[in-house]
Amino acid sequence: MATIELQKTKFTFSVLPLKMFSKGFWARTETAIENEYIHYRDIGERISRDELEEWLFSMYRLLAGAYAREYAISFQKAGLAVDMYPYVKDGEEVSREERRANDCVMAIRILLREQSGKCFLGGVYTLLLHRNDIEEFARQIREEFDAAFSRIGEGKGEFLFVGVSPRNYRGCYYWYLDPSGTVRAGDYVWVRMGRHNTEQIVYVDGVRRFTLENAPYDPSRVKRVLRKATDEELKDR
Repeated sequence: MATIELQKTKFTFSVLPLKMFSKGFWARTETAIENEYIHYRDIGERISRDELEEWLFSMYRLLAGAYAREYAISFQKAGLAVDMYPYVKDGEEVSREERRANDCVMAIRILLREQSGKCFLGGVYTLLLHRNDIEEFARQIREEFDAAFSRIGEGKGEFLFVGVSPRNYRGCYYWYLDPSGTVRAGDYVWVRMGRHNTEQIVYVDGVRRFTLENAPYDPSRVKRVLRKATDEELKDR
């Protein structure tokens, strides 16, 4: 359960286990806000699995300094919008290294629902999370997401997709295809990353097998793992 305390407001957002009849397309989530004035709780399947993974991916990109400008995503069915604000200095963009080293902000805007969950109330509650809160929030949501969808894309299919993060980061899940089919979670591998396709060593967050029909990306177009990193290469970097 991802719970953040924000100036006497407790905010909880959890990815719950799927129901017996769930097909895995929608995530079952719980949203709760509690303070002196409001006691709000909503449970439902209104955010798709892909939308939730996009949110996770975006949080880790924000933390890694990948966004030079404000970035926004929204989940209309859930009545949820998220704005991400990278670090800037005197209103000007800074380098990725400076963005990584300084604070960033994520604004979560929740359109409140009535108790039955069928209708919106018209009120919007906004929460502001800073870097430390975002890191903890993303970590807990990733754990719950992986637990809820652990069987999706695992063990079946001819294509092995590898989710990776730049070194010193975890949970980004930039997806690559592993032609060798031998990479495992926890490995370090060489890939071409970024706009300039720079060859670098990255950490493997997780792996999933897919068929052509349910692969997250077109296997013929996605970037590929070049090879595993050796122990000597890891010592030198």
